[in-house]
Amino acid sequence: MPTTRTDDLSHTSSYPWHLATKRRSLSMLARIPILRHPGTPSSLLPWFALHLIFTSSTGFPLTSSSARICTFLPRHFATMSSSSSSSDLPRVDFSKTETVGSTRWMRLETLSYHVVPDPHDAGSDTLRKWDRAVRTTKKSENSVDAVVILAILKYDSSDASRDEIVCVKQFRPPVDGYTIELPAGLIDANEDPAQAAVREFKEETGYIGQVLSVSPPSYLSPGLTNESACLVRMEVDMTLEHNAKNHERKTAHDGLERCEKDRGLEKLLLPRVGFLNALHNLQEKDGVKIFAALYSLAVGMSVSEDTTIGSNPVIDGNFPLIDLETASHSGIPSVSAARKVTRALQDSGFLMITSPELTKDLQKRALIAASRVLDIQSSSTVVSHPSDPKIYAMLYGVDFSIDGAIDQKVIQDLREWYTALRSTKDILLRCIAIGLGMDDTDFFVTLHNEHNDSLRLLRYHSGDENTGNRCKEHSDYGTLTLLLTDGVGGLEAFVDNEWRPIPYIEGAIIVNIGSILSEWTRHELNATLHRVAGPASIGSKTPKEDLMRAVSVPRISVAYFADPNEKVSTALKDCGGSSEEMSVSDYIQWRSGGEGAERDGVAFVSVEKERLSKI
Repeated sequence: MPTTRTDDLSHTSSYPWHLATKRRSLSMLARIPILRHPGTPSSLLPWFALHLIFTSSTGFPLTSSSARICTFLPRHFATMSSSSSSSDLPRVDFSKTETVGSTRWMRLETLSYHVVPDPHDAGSDTLRKWDRAVRTTKKSENSVDAVVILAILKYDSSDASRDEIVCVKQFRPPVDGYTIELPAGLIDANEDPAQAAVREFKEETGYIGQVLSVSPPSYLSPGLTNESACLVRMEVDMTLEHNAKNHERKTAHDGLERCEKDRGLEKLLLPRVGFLNALHNLQEKDGVKIFAALYSLAVGMSVSEDTTIGSNPVIDGNFPLIDLETASHSGIPSVSAARKVTRALQDSGFLMITSPELTKDLQKRALIAASRVLDIQSSSTVVSHPSDPKIYAMLYGVDFSIDGAIDQKVIQDLREWYTALRSTKDILLRCIAIGLGMDDTDFFVTLHNEHNDSLRLLRYHSGDENTGNRCKEHSDYGTLTLLLTDGVGGLEAFVDNEWRPIPYIEGAIIVNIGSILSEWTRHELNATLHRVAGPASIGSKTPKEDLMRAVSVPRISVAYFADPNEKVSTALKDCGGSSEEMSVSDYIQWRSGGEGAERDGVAFVSVEKERLSKI
């Protein structure tokens, strides 16, 4: 039985796009084989192209495949455009258009269109019918109806990781639910798309943005309607006084029309890094419906982020990212990878890892499963923390049990995550042994072969500007901690006498060590103090607006704690003033303060207390 723990586009001079290759990339996208699949809605194709251009010039590097596509498009376009058919069929005969019905805003029409005659049936009928919806505000058959706005809030021109994408949430009667969309609106008379975008964006969000580019028209659902829209790329300078004041007020409805207020339209600011994951979280938490083009854009951005991780393994010098796929073979890490892992634990005591076993899909399922468990009402498994604003559930061993009604898929997903973490634990322990120059690469693995481990599912409650630490400063007790989070910020580590934010990278797991391993190595490896900060936390180096955004929503995380076998000696001298050795079991009981809500544990030992006193 395991020991119980109790605790940017290039800046164009004008619009529309001035580079012909950008326009051609939109025209040619549908001819790329992978995008000609019948399951790919044609309304989404311009958004893939927008992603290719967006990522090539605003801090998201193009993937290798994207780069090949962009190189291929203009040349391929030139060869195909010259081979157009001499026939003008099929074509619509607008003189035969019938109006089926009309309202103030919409008109239902039946179109008649001619098709190419069947060469084997000279008498075949070539006239076909098609129903479509048309906006009554449309000026002409080929006029543009609306603008859709991709706006990026820029807090720091040198740091794209802080950027946010402006979205809106509103009730949409046709789908009987709330949707997440990009800001959008109809183009008024005597307006061009750029002017309409600036007006609509200010009305819906209160921000003043600068137009960087305007796309050619694209069609939102061409099988149903001839409605078209221009995609307008905007940038919002958050150093401007107007935007800063608007941001602080958090007003959502200042410029809204009555119908928009009735539908509860409000702005949402979502992180540019991890955008797809943020949308998934909103779907899971609030049951919202995502605008298809927005989701398509998010998928493209996610692909770019994946490539960024592979090509730029150091996101922050204090918290390096190491890919364990290249670090290990059959569970045996390379010397190079082992040294990188050990060096990170000697420096900040934290690192981030990716692994083929810890897939994004499995991570997503583990977070959803954790949320399901924490939703159980009247369960002895889920308890409130005695001092921090959070609830949690402790699961011991792969064969854990949960009190309360729970779907078996939840159990299955958590057990799959648990098993993958155990494999990863062994690789990391071997990395440490090799990095420390030990002859026996399995030295630490052997001390953990009884699987004395646990999984802690956590949900931090939302708060406000007066919220301090959502999790108090502490160090971990045992050997290794592997942490999965939902991307909500606030996690900080005490490095170089400062509380520094640990970055979030979708698909990466955070790793740190506990005080037992630190003591075993005579503090060569650091059991670093860390916390989950709020806006009122003292000494935080996380920007205040980031903490305000983080505390506005609950935070889900899944922590895996790997401890040595229960009867192994800690050989710690700093155990309540006693120089006697303690077993791992006794040590964890001492650090956690026993069991129950009234326990009084030891958040950190004297070496760590000394570090904290230097703030």
